Amino acid sequence: MPVGDSAKAAGYPLVPGTGEEGKRKYGAREINRTRDMIADVSAKIPVGVPGYRSAVKINAGFGMPGPTDGVEGEIWFQIQ
Repeated sequence: MPVGDSAKAAGYPLVPGTGEEGKRKYGAREINRTRDMIADVSAKIPVGVPGYRSAVKINAGFGMPGPTDGVEGEIWFQIQ
């Protein structure tokens, strides 16, 4: 697969090879833009067990879930 195809398919902008924006002097700006994209994606990754459980809609409790516990489609584990 040619370089940049995966990024383009994922909707990320490509660094131009020509023109004003393709000049070497803008390299630092492009590197920082890429780091911003990485930070945006990293912020969406859950942290810790509660974060992962919430992201995949898994909940746990000591009794049967009531009508107000959780949301539709959530997995409920009963702890005994």
